[in-house]
Amino acid sequence: MLGILTGIEAEAAIARKIANVEVACAGARPQRARWLARELVQRGAKRLISFGIAGGLEPGLPVGSMIIGSQVTSLDGSTICDKAWAADLMQKFPEAHCGGVWGSEMIVASAREKRALYEKSRCLAVDMESQCAAQIATEANIPLAVLRVVCDSSDMDIPPVVMASIAEDGRINVGRALWHIVRHPLQIPDLFHVMRGTGRAISVLKKTAKAINA
Repeated sequence: MLGILTGIEAEAAIARKIANVEVACAGARPQRARWLARELVQRGAKRLISFGIAGGLEPGLPVGSMIIGSQVTSLDGSTICDKAWAADLMQKFPEAHCGGVWGSEMIVASAREKRALYEKSRCLAVDMESQCAAQIATEANIPLAVLRVVCDSSDMDIPPVVMASIAEDGRINVGRALWHIVRHPLQIPDLFHVMRGTGRAISVLKKTAKAINA
């Protein structure tokens, strides 16, 4: 069985269309992601994949780019993704970029922060679940993979309303988002950019579910 770890419900809904899987949605909360990943293993997952959207770090990498992880790096170190599994994913998705993914305990929101992180790590993208999947896969001694699609490029800023609106179950709390926007209307232009990018990334991610053989 394949265990799939996601950050938001839109990703999880896509992942559930894959056969023979258990899906966990962490609500963009890394500590919850670790707990859920361990639960996936307890339920019988023999492989773990971090699946969903991500922020672009490499300059020029456009929204909608698919990333297959070669390794996951975080402040705690690096974990190599399963090479055979990564090669299989690259064969299924030859348009994808293969490289490092940074796992962050908090959102990397500004273009300035992304630029600094890229200079430090040379990772292609960043998300908030891959380091959690890597940790639990290492603990359980099972294969790890990462499949992510860029939703915000390296030159895009993510406004605080984005994280503020994500509920613990990974769904978008519209009321909370509207309340935040009313109080901080200057975030609206950046929010529209992120919404468009996320829509594009989710569209690309939907195509992967048909090709992944769990």
